[in-house]
Amino acid sequence: MGKAEKKDDPSSVWQDREIRFDMPVRELELRRGEFQIDNMDSVEDTKGNNGEKGHLVITNLRAIWVGTRSRRTNLSLGYNAIVSINIRTASSRLRGTTQALYVLTKFQGSRFEFIFTNLVSHSPRLFTTIQAVFRAYDTTKLYRDLKLRGAIIADKELKLLPQEEIYNRVQGVWNLSSEQGNLGTFFVTNVRLVWHANLAENFNVSIPYVQMKSVIVRDSKFGPALVVHTTQRSGGYTPKPPNPPPQHPTPHP
Repeated sequence: MGKAEKKDDPSSVWQDREIRFDMPVRELELRRGEFQIDNMDSVEDTKGNNGEKGHLVITNLRAIWVGTRSRRTNLSLGYNAIVSINIRTASSRLRGTTQALYVLTKFQGSRFEFIFTNLVSHSPRLFTTIQAVFRAYDTTKLYRDLKLRGAIIADKELKLLPQEEIYNRVQGVWNLSSEQGNLGTFFVTNVRLVWHANLAENFNVSIPYVQMKSVIVRDSKFGPALVVHTTQRSGGYTPKPPNPPPQHPTPHP
């Protein structure tokens, strides 16, 4: 594993992973691959800035609230930090008692609650848009997140994601993440690399290309090994699956 990535490394996607308060204005700009889905004026950050009008931008990675009086009063809420979204009654200085969006989050070991109130009467956009976008984000995590021991293999076949295609399937691949090694099968798709142990399908790893920091070949005691370094944000996991020579003993599962 390499050194930890710098927080603002241009290649690092922090927008969907973090919660940031009162950011520099440049961090409000959408990164490459991020796009706006909706933009709502007249939204109050009822818990953090009650009584202040702002606008809420919904992107494919995060929700961005910016105060109308000053862009330096802002909030970036990555979808990966969201635990739950609910609609309950809140007390707003600008609208009084009304229905509001409650967003419970967890980031860096701390829990935060955010309350957003739409100042436009009889408009459901605040509730419907962010709930639909978060649901879409939450159900597509395998496209972008490293997954260990997931329910991704059935009868030794990879469960394909929508629009995923298998480019290659390699038998007899050893995973050397542990000292003893495990014999299994390797799938190469257009989305990710997947390996599973032949004797235990639930012993597996799914590595999306977006989480790969480097892919190299280096020597090991089993012979040449393919080493995949993942990003620090994915946990820094480093699977090492080589094709060993036939004289090696059968590994223990």
